[in-house]
Amino acid sequence: MKRFALAIAAIIALFASHGVRAEQPVTIVDDPAVLAALDVKGFGFARIFAVDGPDDLKTLYSEAPAYRAVVDMVAADIATLRAEIKAGGRTLYEVTDGNVGRIMDMRWLKTEAARFRLVGVVNRLDRRDFTALQGDKSCGEVRFVYRLAYSFRKNGKVLASRLPFNFNAVYSVAPDADGGCVGVAGRWTPQIDENVDAGWLAGGPLAPEELNFKQLELNAQVVRFPSGQETEFGGQAAYLMRIFGIDGAAISEKPLENTPDVAQLSDNAALKKRLADYVIADVDLGVYEIPDEFLAKKIISWSTFGSARQANHPFTPLFQPADFAGLDYAALKLVRTPEALVERLDNGACQGCHQAGSTAGFHFIGLDDKTTSPLNRIEVGISPHLHAEIARREAWLRATEEGKEPNRYRPLSFAPPATWTDAGDVDYAPAEMAMPCLMPDDAKRFGATWQCGGGTVCTPLATASGVHTALAQCLLPTDSPKMFSGHPCLTGSIASNPSQPFNDRYKITGQFAAFAPTFSRTAYTCRPPKIGVPAGIAYRACDDKDRSFAAFKTGKPMPSEICGMVGGKKFDTCVATNNFDQCLGGAVNRGNRPACSADHFCREDYMCQSLPPDTPGAAKVKGIGYCSPTYFIFQMRIDNHATPWASATSAPRDAGLGAAEEE
Repeated sequence: MKRFALAIAAIIALFASHGVRAEQPVTIVDDPAVLAALDVKGFGFARIFAVDGPDDLKTLYSEAPAYRAVVDMVAADIATLRAEIKAGGRTLYEVTDGNVGRIMDMRWLKTEAARFRLVGVVNRLDRRDFTALQGDKSCGEVRFVYRLAYSFRKNGKVLASRLPFNFNAVYSVAPDADGGCVGVAGRWTPQIDENVDAGWLAGGPLAPEELNFKQLELNAQVVRFPSGQETEFGGQAAYLMRIFGIDGAAISEKPLENTPDVAQLSDNAALKKRLADYVIADVDLGVYEIPDEFLAKKIISWSTFGSARQANHPFTPLFQPADFAGLDYAALKLVRTPEALVERLDNGACQGCHQAGSTAGFHFIGLDDKTTSPLNRIEVGISPHLHAEIARREAWLRATEEGKEPNRYRPLSFAPPATWTDAGDVDYAPAEMAMPCLMPDDAKRFGATWQCGGGTVCTPLATASGVHTALAQCLLPTDSPKMFSGHPCLTGSIASNPSQPFNDRYKITGQFAAFAPTFSRTAYTCRPPKIGVPAGIAYRACDDKDRSFAAFKTGKPMPSEICGMVGGKKFDTCVATNNFDQCLGGAVNRGNRPACSADHFCREDYMCQSLPPDTPGAAKVKGIGYCSPTYFIFQMRIDNHATPWASATSAPRDAGLGAAEEE
């Protein structure tokens, strides 16, 4: 019954974000049409820099000194990272014809062909719990998520896509006249006769006089190593995270919340000791603010297997469990041991949160508008973490609107959805297929967590040296009759390189599923990471019933696999032409993949891609997508895009979508 209630709550939240009537508080707005209307109503990216008129990035770079300063600082960060990676033996290229590392081409941030498109509005009034710690009297925050997008005409054809480069504009929300937040929270709940459209938002919860700009946050993929180079990892990517203050033409660097400056603390024993002394019970609740003196102003997070990578556990190399052995854990809710405390701190850091329970290092990717190629579109624009968070945030908003004290507890970022009560209780749903879990030895270090559901078993796919807590996934047992295409089939271990995470090495240690010895349409083979599929995938080819979606029945549970779109040898060859539009249009095959939807997510390092609407029978499975490795989707990689400028050479040939090469 609890699962049914959670599903209904998710459906209501989805409706609320798509411009239909609702009586629940709105937590996210992701409808591209609503967001486009907000964009032209004055909520576009250029308003942050007080620029009217054209908002292409050539104009912004020319006319907005603050934007130019941000771009120049990011360029310097990328240049520094490039030098570090070169010193570590790996060269990066903006454009390359080799199977080597790729780096963000900064021309994208200065071209008239690109802009930052509004892809989401996020209600974070619940952030009042954090701002109150600093004496801030506001009612939390509202966040506008902008994603780098381009559109230009080349050889008589319009080419358009997005890139994995996001800015998040954060605004503080003014309180009610009496200093409270009851009225503010109420503005986010539409009445029975109201639609969540641009007019309702602009005249209500997003009224400009109620919002005060706070900061601009960056999360951007800046480096990618292809799977053809990272044959056991299945590819790697690096993400730059920063926060900028903006005051007219000037910008400032702001510290990243609860994210330690590992280099400084490692070299300053006295400072590290003060940080250890600072750790208090509020860390257990999840609502805490580590003072600025301990914090980093920029970090790089790493994938694949981001939840396991030591680089994304910044407190682990700083502290041993013995450093916190003297604390009293008896009265704490979640943290019961020193190891659990370090993991809680790691998960609360920016890189910890954005590489556990995320999708490709992001929690809000945003849905595509009509300009995106049907073979480059995503079906689900949020992460499993944000999906689970919606119920918690709704409960917080309802309690605040009713004048009650909300439940302030924050779960780990990789926790499943839960039922929330004002009394502070949390009742987790079982984790679904391929969702994160804690191995028994790790779980016993924490208070109440959750179990794997659906006959799955908590199974680690990657363990990393130097990491105390191994995040695993809820997977089918070996030789299960319920095996499906896309299920992991390989386990491995990561040899961490603390000073050079780009030189972390993943070694496959075993195969636990999909043991068919040869290609089959009935049995499952294990396809290797060198074709771009981290941890391998169980795979069988589509048959005629799969192609017609015969297993998908109205009113019945969604099957585990779906005949989606994959590439093959022709696709891999076409990618080398630096014209992905041609590749997508003419070199794609059908192949089985895990089925996914707004309520059923893909495993780590995979995301839910849309079926092209002209796929025969696609109307039968509307709202259902298929799980693709993240970097198979062009809009989730910084390289291989057609460019509005002339390229010096052709783009590199990647391992591509070779899982269907036999078809």
